[in-house]
Amino acid sequence: SEIINNLLTLSSLVKPERMSFAAVDLGALSSEVIQKFASLSRRGDVEVTQRSGTGAIVWGNITALQQIVGNLLKNAISYTPRGGQVSVTIWPALNDQIELVIRDSGIGIARKDLFRIFEPFYRADPSRARGHGGSGLGLTIVSELVKMHQGKISVRSAVGRGTTVSVIVPAVKKHAEVGEREMKIGQREVAVDYSSTA
Repeated sequence: SEIINNLLTLSSLVKPERMSFAAVDLGALSSEVIQKFASLSRRGDVEVTQRSGTGAIVWGNITALQQIVGNLLKNAISYTPRGGQVSVTIWPALNDQIELVIRDSGIGIARKDLFRIFEPFYRADPSRARGHGGSGLGLTIVSELVKMHQGKISVRSAVGRGTTVSVIVPAVKKHAEVGEREMKIGQREVAVDYSSTA
């Protein structure tokens, strides 16, 4: 079902004008997604916590935002060993934007893989991929959906020291810029940090 959902989302990205935008409480949405993955976190003995500031209202497509948070959270839980932690924070950022940060204490991503993790069907080294399944489309879709929201995604990771993913999207105050749907399809904002800590 995950592969089918990802393929359907990838297909819909060809015609982004079909996506409707509205005011979405990103904090409440993230709480719902965390509950959806509660059984996965319990099975893996991974503690998931959330902190959210007030007024974390973004201008976006609710289904797309659910998929962004869901794909990132599932990755964080899946690649965190038993007894590990995943934290989700949502806070106001500069220039009328909202930042979502998902940080895990997991196995991390090797430097050689960081620049390729957003490529369709790319899989990191076998030791990371083993036993976790997946379609190889999750992060590709996340980066495209973030771009469609006129947002930015950045990743910091180090092997054995966890991964931190930051997504910044416009708050409701900037909705006109997104609502006009004047997207620069060739533009992608993806940052990779090679620092030794997550």
